[in-house]
Amino acid sequence: MVEKKPASRRFRSQGAPLPACVHLRLADGTNLTARVRVSSRARRTRLSLSPYGHLTITTPEGMPPSLLEQTLPQFLPWLERAWKKRRATAPRQQLPPSIALPLAGLTFAVRTEGDMAAGKLAAARHHENHFSLLARIGSQRLLLVQSVDCLRLFGAVEDASLCVKALRQWCRHMAEILLPAYLDNLARQAGFALEKISVRDQRSRWGSCARTRRANGRSQPQEKDRQRAQDGAMHGASLTAQGRAGRLAAKLFSLFTARPENNGGRQAGLLTTNQEYSPAGQQGQPVGRISLNWRAALLPLPLLEHLCWHELCHLRHMDHSPAYRAELARYSPHWPQQEKALNDAWRDLPWWALPGEGEPSPAEGEED
Repeated sequence: MVEKKPASRRFRSQGAPLPACVHLRLADGTNLTARVRVSSRARRTRLSLSPYGHLTITTPEGMPPSLLEQTLPQFLPWLERAWKKRRATAPRQQLPPSIALPLAGLTFAVRTEGDMAAGKLAAARHHENHFSLLARIGSQRLLLVQSVDCLRLFGAVEDASLCVKALRQWCRHMAEILLPAYLDNLARQAGFALEKISVRDQRSRWGSCARTRRANGRSQPQEKDRQRAQDGAMHGASLTAQGRAGRLAAKLFSLFTARPENNGGRQAGLLTTNQEYSPAGQQGQPVGRISLNWRAALLPLPLLEHLCWHELCHLRHMDHSPAYRAELARYSPHWPQQEKALNDAWRDLPWWALPGEGEPSPAEGEED
């Protein structure tokens, strides 16, 4: 996301409400529409352009509509350059032929098929070895049916926005199953203590870490880790019956375990009954929470492993100091190259997974 920021300004009084959107006109006659977003944290007005071509103008609370109109011309020089660059570099908007999840060792073909009736029939025929999800935008509906190696789309398959939404929902569900289990496994092996692992939809980073406390002896989360290792269960955060992933875990787990990789019969990132338990959270160890971007499920396994070590090492050094880099080098010796590869992977995300509004239709209107 790129943005332009005029001078900072605060407004104490609440005047007339701002419009829901504003219109900008480029020199070539292109009319663009920007959504107006009011933020209590904003100190200045800024305009942002998402990878999908959506424009959002964020304003401080209490900004008068007349001042917003006066501010718009300041954005035009930047917008002219940014829109021209986007047109030249925008990814081709088409569904992928397949989606690979390297951590699970699985690749799913993506196919558009029949109407909703056909989709419901397909879901009913193979209910034991598949799962399905329904995506909606307004009155449009699309049913995604997953089998062992295929994602079949039924319904409004001509709606690219709806197809993107369904694929993103599916991939996030898969990430909520796979990523916490994998990160938890690495943390126990290296003696890191984690209180919570979550999967989120960050727009500008692969993950984040927050330290919560220092462990004093064995903490309650560690007792749960021991029990999970003994039971051969997946990470509790991804199997809780309350969450979205929990409702899909039973169906997904059978798919993952049905096709293990050639690594001694153990699926990458999943726990087994004979896996050695390494206690985390020894006395004095910092305990923290880590959030991973669901898009990390698309990363090659070496990059995903480096990302996990990157976040885990922040539990011991909440900065990027020489001490942090030395700690990271213990677990990821080639970290400089891996950091660069992570940045490249973010820029090379497939079109359907790009951070943004999740809607491929741009802000562009009719040209006069």
